[in-house]
Amino acid sequence: MRGVLVALLIAVGGPAQAQVRPFVFTVTTTTPSETERWTVQYDAGYAERTAAPFGYDGLEQRVGIQGSLGAGFTVLGQLGLGMAGQGATHSTQEAEVLKDVLGATRGVQLASGLGVRREWEGTTVLLGRVALGHRFTRSSVFGNVRFEKPFAKGRDGLDLITSVGWLHRAGGSVHVGVEAIGEDLEGFWDPEEGEGGAKLFAGPSIHLAPASRRFYASLCGGPILYATHSDRTSAALRPLGASGNGYTLRLSVGFAF
Repeated sequence: MRGVLVALLIAVGGPAQAQVRPFVFTVTTTTPSETERWTVQYDAGYAERTAAPFGYDGLEQRVGIQGSLGAGFTVLGQLGLGMAGQGATHSTQEAEVLKDVLGATRGVQLASGLGVRREWEGTTVLLGRVALGHRFTRSSVFGNVRFEKPFAKGRDGLDLITSVGWLHRAGGSVHVGVEAIGEDLEGFWDPEEGEGGAKLFAGPSIHLAPASRRFYASLCGGPILYATHSDRTSAALRPLGASGNGYTLRLSVGFAF
């Protein structure tokens, strides 16, 4: 699989390095040198005993787009199809618009914005996101704080999801690092947290992006830990409480233009 990805990356040339979307689970915004940059990407993932934002419990495929609207605005959108056991399928759609707050004249990026998502089971969720990060000469670190307001009975009034990613250029086009996600972290201090307790994911990440090519590929995966437990349940798709810890793995391949 890795050999095929490397071949794809080398096959097509272009004048720009595809760094708009270096992380699998964490969103970054465009830099001043990327103001005309757009990317389209295809994601494929498999997970067991999981739920959003870590993945889909089964096989999932997503097609997405991200790019600059000018004046510091970045737009993101994606469509997903999930295939669970016994032939069941579900879909998801999501769109967000982010606005750069600081710009990136010193390498620091801060952006915030709003969006909407239709979850796999059909619930509509309003989104708010703050993205903060820094790009160094050989590495980059970014974090997201996402607020989610689901319109469904029995769900938390407001969900807080955090993610962080770190990548270091190991040589040439290869970047290695780690990504992590935390969901329902209020379960650490609230025994009545309404969606089953705190969940944590952390795993290694690899990103391939040759400087003179427009293709990129990223791969990230690892365990999902059900860190706390709550006696309350809800309509949210949260299978971890009943089936223990899980895992997720996702591959992302994209093209910048």
